[in-house]
Amino acid sequence: MAKAFKHGLITIDPAHQRGKNSVTGKYMLKEEKVQRWARQLQEDTAIFGQLTWNFRPETSDVFFEPDSDDPAHGTLVLRDGSATLPDSVHRHKAIDLAVGSIAHGSKFNPERRFSLRIWQVPEAYEDQIFYAMNMEHDKADATRSKWLAQKSPGQLLAREIVRRSPHLGEANVKTVTNNLSVKNPRLAAFNTLSSGFEEAWSDIAAEDMEHVISWFLKFWDKLVGVLPGLRRLSLPERQKCRRESLVGWAIAIQGYIRLARHFYDEKLDLSLLEKLAEKHRGPAGKEYDLFYWSNPLLQKAGIVVPAVTKSGVTKLVVRNSHQTRRAMAGVIAAQLELT
Repeated sequence: MAKAFKHGLITIDPAHQRGKNSVTGKYMLKEEKVQRWARQLQEDTAIFGQLTWNFRPETSDVFFEPDSDDPAHGTLVLRDGSATLPDSVHRHKAIDLAVGSIAHGSKFNPERRFSLRIWQVPEAYEDQIFYAMNMEHDKADATRSKWLAQKSPGQLLAREIVRRSPHLGEANVKTVTNNLSVKNPRLAAFNTLSSGFEEAWSDIAAEDMEHVISWFLKFWDKLVGVLPGLRRLSLPERQKCRRESLVGWAIAIQGYIRLARHFYDEKLDLSLLEKLAEKHRGPAGKEYDLFYWSNPLLQKAGIVVPAVTKSGVTKLVVRNSHQTRRAMAGVIAAQLELT
């Protein structure tokens, strides 16, 4: 594969691939993906998809010569031209990088075989191949992918904590899709928790994992004792909780995970969490449960905003964005007098 690149047997045509950056003029390539896949190849942990070549009839002369003893097998003979890559450019670049790493002492096996599909269609058809390979397949939800295979410390922490916590588990965390229906009594989808850990706990070293998991399980146990809406509930209880409060909404859950990192780093006493059950004093001295929809603090922070439905009714909705997730973390910290 690397020799094919070097000697021009395979080429990249940006016009029928991801194109070029209009500012830099460079081919659109996700370098992080190439580096990650090359590293996995060197470590012999890569699970690689199919490679794709196309020999354009208008610019190449190629044919298949079957073996005399076994016509189903044979040799692909290229008299002239080269192959383009209608798909799998990142895979090819990763292989090329892995081969180059051998000179620097890596243990990548240059004889490793890969699955290869070869086309012989006109140049114009390559656009259809690219579309089919990149747009027509259905990706699994992030929840399912992250639950099955963890690619970062944050994802690994999330999975182990969900698995080990008596308040979470698959009975209270959805591990198949990202969204919860109104008839699902679970607290959240796994991607909600994983995303929180990926943002706030991604720098945890492998040797510290068990300590962090043990500590967080105690944190969550205390939090559930203070906020019962986080525990396992029946469907009617969950639906009532969602109608009245944001305590179990994704935006709050990610706030708790960020709060936990603050507690962990500062070695704060978990008893401080008890303040989350205290009433928040609003305008004119009126008291509100911190996470209740009716708490004006949530509107002031831009977390809850009025919106008009198709039927013309104005109702409060949650704005789930990067800014509002941080705003919710700020509201929680302020309740604990940590700001």
